[in-house]
Amino acid sequence: MQLCFAPMDGITNCATRLITKKIFERYKNQNDTLQLRTEFMNADGFIINPSKVTRHILTTPEQLPIAQIYWGNEATLLQTAQILVEKYAEQFSGIELNTWCPSNTVMKCGGGSDMLRHREKTITIIQNLSKIVKENSDLSFSVKSRAGLHEEDKPKQLDFLKSIAPSCDLISIHGRTLKQLYTGDADFWFIHQVKQALPCKVIANWGITSYQMAQEVLDQWKFDGIMIGQGAIGNPRIFTQHLPSLSEKLETMQEHLLMMIACDLRFEEWWEKVDNYALNQPTLEDLEKLKKLIDFSKEYRSVVEFRKYLFQYIKGIPDTRERKQKVIPIKTVGELFSAFEELTSHG
Repeated sequence: MQLCFAPMDGITNCATRLITKKIFERYKNQNDTLQLRTEFMNADGFIINPSKVTRHILTTPEQLPIAQIYWGNEATLLQTAQILVEKYAEQFSGIELNTWCPSNTVMKCGGGSDMLRHREKTITIIQNLSKIVKENSDLSFSVKSRAGLHEEDKPKQLDFLKSIAPSCDLISIHGRTLKQLYTGDADFWFIHQVKQALPCKVIANWGITSYQMAQEVLDQWKFDGIMIGQGAIGNPRIFTQHLPSLSEKLETMQEHLLMMIACDLRFEEWWEKVDNYALNQPTLEDLEKLKKLIDFSKEYRSVVEFRKYLFQYIKGIPDTRERKQKVIPIKTVGELFSAFEELTSHG
C-alpha cells in the first residue's frame, strides 16, 4: 500500500518526518511504502528572503521528501523550481505545487485554492513548472488539489485535472471543496472519477484516522495511494498497524521534541555561515550530537511549538483537559519532560 504523509504548514517539519519515517521503518507491513512531503514554502519568500522560509523544506539524506511550494508570484514560483532543480535535486524525490490549501494567508497571495479561481493561468503555470523539473532533473512533478471550489464547480475541476494530468507524475486530491474547508464528508466518488479519467497516479486525501481505514478505502476505491494529514499529528504510528504502549508514546514524545530543537539549532547555525540559498542537509549524526548539547533549563521555541503534537499524543489519556492546562505555560525542555512523565504515568 502506498501511504503518503500530507504536507501541513507548521506540522510536517524535518523532525516530524524523521520520527514518522523511523517508526514506519520499524513497524511497516512488508508491501507498504511511505512518501513524505515537506511543509509548503512560499516562492516569493524563497527568492526575496530565503532565510525566513527555507526551514520549511529542510530535510536529511534519509528522507528524500517531495518539496511542496506555493505561488506568491508566477515568476518567483518558476525561479524557485529552477533553483531547487539545479542546486538541490539530490535532496528531494520531487517537486509539488500546492493548489489545495484554503488558508486565507496562502490564498491572499494567489496560492493554494485561489489558483482554482484562475484555472487557465494555472494550467500554463503547471505546464511551465513541469517543463523545468522534467527537462533538468529526474525528479517527479506533482500537484496537490481538491474537489473544486464548491459542489457545482466539480465538473470544471475534473476538466482542469484532465488538462494538467499530462504534465504530472501524480495528483493528490483532498476530497472536499474549498467551501467545505475541513468539514463534511469527502467525495470519494469524485476522486474515483478523477482516477478513471487521468493517465497519471491519483492519491486520495481526506480524514483517514487509522491504518485500517486507509486499507479499506484503497480496497474499495482502488486509488494509487492514500494521504494522511491531521490523523498523523502526534500519531506517527498511523502509517502502521502497531498500537503503542504509554511508555512507547513517552519515548516518542521525548525523541520528537529533542529532534525539533536539534533541527532548529542546525538551521540557525547554517545561516551564520552560508549564502542565501543554502540547503545543506544535516545528517542524523549531526542531529544526534546537537541533541546532547540541549540545555534542559533553557527556553526554546520548539518547546512551545511542540504543544500541537503533544495534545494529540496524549489524546485518550484520562483527565487530559486538566493536564493540558498545566502544560500551556511550560517553556523549558526539563519542565516539559516532567510533564510527559506525569501525563503518561496516570494514563
